[in-house]
Order: sequence, then structure tokens, then C-alpha cells
Amino acid sequence: MWKLYYYSKSDLSYKSIGAGKLSVMIVSLVLVSSFLTMLSGYFGVDLFGLKSLRADSIARENSVLKAQLASLNRRLISFNRTMKSLSESDDQLRTSVNLPGIPADMRKVAVGGVSENADYGVSADASRLISQATETLDALSRQAALQEESYSAILQKYRSNQQLFAHIPAIDPIREGVISDGFGMRFHPILHMRLMHEGIDIVADVGTHVHVTGDGVVSYVGQRGGYGNVVEIDHGFGYSTVYGHLEKALVREGQRVKRGQVIALSGDTGLSTGPHLHYEVIKNGVHVNPAAYFFNGREYNEAGFYSELATK
Repeated sequence: MWKLYYYSKSDLSYKSIGAGKLSVMIVSLVLVSSFLTMLSGYFGVDLFGLKSLRADSIARENSVLKAQLASLNRRLISFNRTMKSLSESDDQLRTSVNLPGIPADMRKVAVGGVSENADYGVSADASRLISQATETLDALSRQAALQEESYSAILQKYRSNQQLFAHIPAIDPIREGVISDGFGMRFHPILHMRLMHEGIDIVADVGTHVHVTGDGVVSYVGQRGGYGNVVEIDHGFGYSTVYGHLEKALVREGQRVKRGQVIALSGDTGLSTGPHLHYEVIKNGVHVNPAAYFFNGREYNEAGFYSELATK
């Protein structure tokens, strides 16, 4: 059993404390401690400086939190600038795929919002920082949703355009052909009267390869009055083309064809003054000048748009 000792100046020696005295000392210490604690709680007296230490700790935490909130707001503002830049690029992308830009009032609604000075139960500075962060996050969320919707529309339009570009009649049906008679009113060389020439005539020897000018489906193969042997292609998107005075068709109705593919051999059939190809472009039921759709520069001729292999 352990014991407590004290130094006696009168005897100049250490003496043990009796059990009775020790019990009294312990009880006294407990009573004094309890009294001081009760006194501190009742009167709000910080006898040991605990409240001061706790206040300092909270102040330090608040300072750190405010600094973090300020940093977060700076980053959000930077993100907001990035979203504004993306909006400008978005307008350019929409223009490039032939989509109208997003109206300014719609973008304004996405960027703006109602500012609320909410009380978060913290200091005024901290509440202000939290409100700024919340407002910026809400605006970013609306902008992101609008941007996502716009990008989806751009992608869909781009894919549609890719199909459209492949189907538009865009090359000379006879490679490096020479136009002998253009589109428009003319004096008919056989009928000897002024008539509308709804296509163009391209000089070609009998048996020259005739290339389809855009992707599509063969809609007609056969005889058609003064046109002689004819092949007609439905390109979709409101476009169709007609190839007349042919010697021979190399495709059948319902067959899918690709731009540049050989579909026929030119000839001198029908009402004709000599070997040539009569070529028409029809857009939404109206005949248009085929020459306006020729893009047969070097980039076409050298990129393999013309195929010399006939499909039989």
C-alpha cells in the first residue's frame, strides 16, 4: 500500500501522513474543485481562462474558413469567365453548322439570377462570401445546362450536315467535261423555237463514263421522250438529278449509289444533235442551274471522288 510523506522541519526528517489526514485532504480538494466549477458556471467567471482559449481557437478557425471561402469565390469567378468564353465559341460553332445563335435574353437568364442575402448564422463577412459562392454556383449550373443542350444540338446538326453534304450533287458528271449548252431560255436547235433548257449539255463521246454527282438512290431507269435513255437519282434532302441521252445505264432502280460512282455510259439517244450528256439538278421540285453545284477543283479530282469502276 502506497503512502504519502511530508518533511518535518522540527524533526528534520520525512514523516508519513496518516490515513485519516489523507482522506481529509482528498475530500477537501474535491470540495474546493466542485465549488470553483459551480462558481464559474453560475457567475460566468472564467477562472482558468478556458473560454478565452476556446474563443481564440474559434477565431482562428473562422479566419481559415473565410480565407477558404474567398479562395473558392475567386475560383468560381474564374470558372464563370471560362463559361462566358465557351458561350462565345458556342455561337461560332452554331454558325459553322448553320444553326441560329442562342438569343441574348436566354443567355442572360442563364447567367443572371436573384441575389439573396441569407443569414447563415455566421459573421456578416462569412455570410456574404457564402452568398456569393451560392449565387455563382447557381449561375454556373444554369449555364452548364444551357451549354450541354446547345452542344447536343450542334452535334446533331453536324451529323445531319455530313449526310447532306454527301448527298448534294457537287461534281461534274463527266470528269473535266465541257459545257456546250447552258441552263436557261434558248433557241432549240431541232425544234427551232425558244424553250427553257432545264439542264446543261456536256460534250462527250459515246461510251464516256457518267458519274453520279452525290449519294442517293436510283429512282428511275428507262426511256423518257426526247431525253432518250435516262437515269434519275433521288439524293434526298429535296435534291434529285437527271442524266439523259445515255447509251447505256449501269444501275438499276432502287440501287444505292455513292458520289463519283459510274452509273451510265453517255450516248446520242433521244432528241439529240450529237453525242453529249444532258444533266439536270432539281431542288424541292424546281429545276436549278447544275453548274452552280460544280466544285470539281483539284481537291475533288485528286481526292478520288470519281470512280472508274462501273457497277453492273
